[in-house]
Amino acid sequence: MRKISAGKYLAVVAGLLTILGSYLFAMYEGLAPDSVASAIGLFQGITTTFENVSSYSAALGGEWVAYILIILMIIFAISGIFQLIGVKSRAVILIFSLFPLGVGIIAVLDILMSLDVAQINYMLILLTEKPIIDGVIPFYLDLGGVGLGSYLVIAGGFVGIISGILPREEYY
Repeated sequence: MRKISAGKYLAVVAGLLTILGSYLFAMYEGLAPDSVASAIGLFQGITTTFENVSSYSAALGGEWVAYILIILMIIFAISGIFQLIGVKSRAVILIFSLFPLGVGIIAVLDILMSLDVAQINYMLILLTEKPIIDGVIPFYLDLGGVGLGSYLVIAGGFVGIISGILPREEYY
């Protein structure tokens, strides 16, 4: 008889935390009026992001840097789904837990300490857009200048890494 291991449970928890933090809760308040940052904002503005790469390329160090940052943010946006797939694969949960953990920590540090690095600012601008339903989706809950979504994303990445370390199968 097989028992579901703690690693599989934690993979589901990690995926749900990351999805909640990146889609339903805002990570931080945007610079534009009534704008917040979430993975929804990335997908809302993806066409204009690709159209305006050349305008940001000089400050970032080249167009290829801008494209790499866009790809990294897209991977971040879909990482919660891959964390749920990580129930079956330890490698998938480990790899796709690093993205939310990294983006969440960068967002918190940039907002609280004003890092002022062009590449980090560009990554965070990619997530910023007007909410789908104003004040509801994504919901911005301010916790010391940073949104609840940032903390949920960090927690999802951290739980995912722990899940990847724990064993998958246990037999009686």
